[in-house]
Amino acid sequence: MRPQLLLFAVIAVATAGYPFIVYSGLTAFGPAALSLVLFGLLLARVILRGDYHQPEQYAQLLLVGALCLLAAWRDSEMILRYYPVAMSLGFASFFAISLRASETLIERFASVFVKDIQPHQRQYMRGLTKVWVGLLLINATVAAYTACCLSLAHWTLYNGAIAYIVFGLFTMAELVNRHFYKKRYYRRQHNHPSDSA
Repeated sequence: MRPQLLLFAVIAVATAGYPFIVYSGLTAFGPAALSLVLFGLLLARVILRGDYHQPEQYAQLLLVGALCLLAAWRDSEMILRYYPVAMSLGFASFFAISLRASETLIERFASVFVKDIQPHQRQYMRGLTKVWVGLLLINATVAAYTACCLSLAHWTLYNGAIAYIVFGLFTMAELVNRHFYKKRYYRRQHNHPSDSA
């Protein structure tokens, strides 16, 4: 199990640090080689995750995998720059597709830690899933602009640092909002115990 977890961690770090890998590796390896490495990492992550019955993961594999193979075939740096766009669209599709299922993606994550999820919690997580879809689509739009219209250095700065800072700030804001949501909910239940969740 430990080698598998280590490999998964390496893949996650490499995926997160992709803009810096591209920035420093284009000269040394070229776009085609980098594209094939990224495709291999993506495929390995899908295999390690398992859950092959989940349709979301194939949406990302199709979007990002096709982009990597196209960049390798064309030996194109410009196509490689759209990798963060494809990743954001892939994750957005993860969340969006799960909205049509009985459990959203966030509910599946939460069920690992919380065995008895209440109806009001499911409603909150479904709303949060929709917010994540919107945020990822916005990020994909900005990432596309950096890919087509800005320098490689600015592209690296946004996709390798600024985007992660924005997602981190959003996560912290959501944690604060969740805290106050729980307080409001339990206060309402205390004042009106006959209200349904």
